[in-house]
Amino acid sequence: MNKICGMPVLASLLGGAFLATAASAAELTLYADQDFQGRPLSVVIDERQLGVRNFDDRASSVVIEGNAWVLCSGEDFRGKCVTLEPGRYASLQALGLDDEVTSVRRREPASVGIFSETGAAVAAAGRDATDVVLFTGDDYRGTSHTVASPQPDLSQQPLKGEAASAVIARGQWELCGEPGYRGTCVRLGPGKYSSLKNYGLARGAASVRRASESPHKAVPALEN
Repeated sequence: MNKICGMPVLASLLGGAFLATAASAAELTLYADQDFQGRPLSVVIDERQLGVRNFDDRASSVVIEGNAWVLCSGEDFRGKCVTLEPGRYASLQALGLDDEVTSVRRREPASVGIFSETGAAVAAAGRDATDVVLFTGDDYRGTSHTVASPQPDLSQQPLKGEAASAVIARGQWELCGEPGYRGTCVRLGPGKYSSLKNYGLARGAASVRRASESPHKAVPALEN
């Protein structure tokens, strides 16, 4: 009798252990609200349609561990897609995917950077493995300039001035409002930034370098 009564308890314990193991193995955790608040969803395999898990068009922030993941606005990894490296992303609004993520998958080794239709310059970033593409205008308009190394003075580059928007394909980068990495500086990771004014750079970015090359411990700016 004790063995029979103990079976549900044992099954419950085993089930709890399985769920705990699955949660700890999750490489991708989506959150319904910004700043990692709201309902979480742990993902361990590619999901072609998050609607089957009642999480379609709900994600507002994300934590990624282990490997890079691709987040898409359409089913079956279609629509607007963004590749995110491991890290904590407090606001998907900055990436243009707030409450729009419908499918997610691990990134194949050959995949690079941002998958988008914002323009030829962004597409070129993926083909040539460029780390950053800067634009003179908001919304990825105007003259573009690709960056893969520190740029202490963007006025001497094809931009001939400050960058107003940016697409970052990989890594953490520090963008500063004045040449020589002076003035207001913000640290940004992979994503699309349609207006750098939203990140405290009132006149745009005048210099840019990898965050690892900066002696300062910058705090990532959040989307207003």
